[in-house]
This record gives sequence, C-alpha cells and structure tokens, in this order.
Amino acid sequence: MPSDFVFHIRNAHPGDMVAIFATLDTYPNLSTIDEVVSYAETLGFTIRDRARLEALMTARELNLVETDANLLTTRGKLISELEMNKPDLFPDIVHGYQYILWDEKVPQIHCFSWTYRTICNNLWQRGAFKVDSQGKKDLASEIEGLARMRFERSDISVSTKTVGGTFLWLDELFPRVIKQSSELFSRRTFCPPELFILSADFVYRLYETDYGVNFLLTDERRDAICQVCLLEPDSFDRVLEYAVAQFDYLEKGIGGGWGRYLTLYRAPTLEDFV
Repeated sequence: MPSDFVFHIRNAHPGDMVAIFATLDTYPNLSTIDEVVSYAETLGFTIRDRARLEALMTARELNLVETDANLLTTRGKLISELEMNKPDLFPDIVHGYQYILWDEKVPQIHCFSWTYRTICNNLWQRGAFKVDSQGKKDLASEIEGLARMRFERSDISVSTKTVGGTFLWLDELFPRVIKQSSELFSRRTFCPPELFILSADFVYRLYETDYGVNFLLTDERRDAICQVCLLEPDSFDRVLEYAVAQFDYLEKGIGGGWGRYLTLYRAPTLEDFV
C-alpha cells in the first residue's frame, strides 16, 4: 500500500527506468536491488542510482512493476515494448502517468503525483520560467505553500530535490519543453497524439463525463488538456487533428449553437500506442 501524504517526487532517472524494464523482461523476479543493478549492467546499461534505484520504486507506484516482487505488470510489459518500439514517446507517456495518478477522491495517497501535477501546472501557467538553481528553489517554496493550504497540513515539505525529480522527466520530453542551453522552460507547440488522447481521457474523468458524450471545449477544459501536455493553447487544434486521424474512437465537431466539442468513445490503452 502507498504511504499517506507523501509529497516527495523520487529522483527516478528515465534511463534507469528503461534499464529496469529491459532487465526484468529478460530476468524476471530478481530478488534484490543489487541483483537488478548487476544484471542491468550485464545488458550494457549504466545505472545512475546504484544504491537506491529510485526508478524501481516509481515504477511500482505507477503500477509498472509488481508491489511485492520484481516482476513487470501487464502495463509494465506494454510500456517496455513501447520504449523499445518508440523510445521518443516513452518519457511523454510516463510523464502522463505521473501527472494523472493522483485522485482528489482519495487525496491522501499518491500525493507525489499531486506535487508533479502542480509543478507542471505552475510552469504552464507561467508560460516561460528559468529553471536554474534559484528558480527551482523558488518553485519548491511555492509548491510547498500550495500543498499546505490544499491539504491543511503544516508538516508538508517540498524540497529542490523534489522539484528536481520532476525535471528529470520534463528534460526528456519530445518535443522539448526545456531548452538545456538556457535552462528555460516554455510551452511546446506540438506533443505526441498519444499523450494528447491520454490527457483528453483524464479531463473526461475529471469532469465526470461518460464516454460517448460530447465534451464541450470551453477554454478551461482546453487548457486542462494543454496543461497535461505542456502545450500552447494556440497549438491545441493542430494536435487534436493528428489525434483524431490516429485514433478512431476520438471525434471532434461543432454543434449548432452549442459550440466546439470532442467525443471520446472509450478509454485509451497502451495497446493503442505500441
């Protein structure tokens, strides 16, 4: 069971997570972290976090590795296949899972996902942000204050290390949201259609909308999808066109006197992306 009210985002390096999937796919049910690290290195991977292997814990939290055994779940096997077939897409999908995991109906669990989501939303709302050491320190302080207000707890701590756990993934997104030469975050003008439809499904559920029901695209709802994708609102329609062309269970339309809408007929699955 996940611990309650844990807001820290593990420093789970994407490269370590890739190594874990490949290793557990080849050598299932290894007993210890040391064994996972050792076998990963025999496969040619370089593990950055040899002592703690935080990526393994994050994979468990995202239901990619079994809770009590070093075995890939069904979802883990699929995302491992996704990484092998579409390596550029892999960070975006894991980013999406980290963003959408927290559920306000059970607010005490998966709070690291609330932190991840709130950091992403904060950056998106700013539009551009310098992510140097001072920027990360300021961001950590702001998110900590928001968490204490939202959860009415004075014992919540958000550190620059927590913020850094988010940026390990944001640094890997493609198209990029972080310009490494200038340490500048900015919204992107395109994102993978797979992340877009995952985000649309998240917002459908957020607004408690049944599949098959037309979903009115107010500015607020459009922006909610854009926040998950870290996408410029002006680019929304372009990505929507790609998503509609790629997934036959997503449609868009304009109702007479009703406005623009999209219709999602079922939840997306990893099988759709692989």
